[in-house]
Amino acid sequence: MIIIRCWLEKLFKCVFECACFNQSLFNPELINILFDNDKTIPLQIGLKRALLWTNNKIFENALKFSLNHLSISESLSIDLDATSEQYTDILFNTLINEGNKFPKISLKFPAINLYNLIVKYVTTSKDCSKIVPFIHFDRISAINFKLNERAENVEIDQSNGNNSTKYQVANIYNPKVRFEFYNRGWNDELFNYIQIRKMEV
Repeated sequence: MIIIRCWLEKLFKCVFECACFNQSLFNPELINILFDNDKTIPLQIGLKRALLWTNNKIFENALKFSLNHLSISESLSIDLDATSEQYTDILFNTLINEGNKFPKISLKFPAINLYNLIVKYVTTSKDCSKIVPFIHFDRISAINFKLNERAENVEIDQSNGNNSTKYQVANIYNPKVRFEFYNRGWNDELFNYIQIRKMEV
């Protein structure tokens, strides 16, 4: 146990370009036991980018580990084998509350329900201050995509075999809080690539 703590301590003092966690990670509870809530050591690995490939069995631990033990300066990508309503709720709460920890989160799995929840939230929430400022959905069904009824400054490009739409949506309670949506699909693809970016006031 002392050797494990020693190597973890060395990791916590490093900064890496990128780390991939493929169906495995450090157990957050084990880290807490090893360091016994030692406040003198920052229990976080510094990273520019992190990639999580996970499944339903370890998803909650993987997300907890990312929240508490990764210090990410650019982006977190999550590739989840399967989703359920339970995980949709967990991811939704992370996306709307952890903007101070993650500048960008990319979701590389079908998540239409989560996308719809985020669209509703940015439009109708009275407080969008904690939301992750850049959210990227990589696999939204092209069949389900609809232009938001509150869309403004719409730009459509249908050149070179792709079909992209960029527009802005203002929050109903504070019109100065705006989000830019960018949707891109290809004529022969079933999925769209969608970005939601909080605009600077």
